[in-house]
Amino acid sequence: MDPPRYGCAGLPADEHITAFRVLVSVFAVAYTRRRLTHCKGTCGQPWHNLPSTPAEAEQR
Repeated sequence: MDPPRYGCAGLPADEHITAFRVLVSVFAVAYTRRRLTHCKGTCGQPWHNLPSTPAEAEQR
């Protein structure tokens, strides 16, 4: 079975913004988890060592 390739294109126009927000939220969670597990303290890229929470930002 082929995966759907154009899922967002098939949505009604008023759902495009909602779908975009959901995708951005999912990517944000995934990226935060990746930074906390794979890059924490070992990666030289400054954007990979950003604080993940406001409380962590205050500790810096």
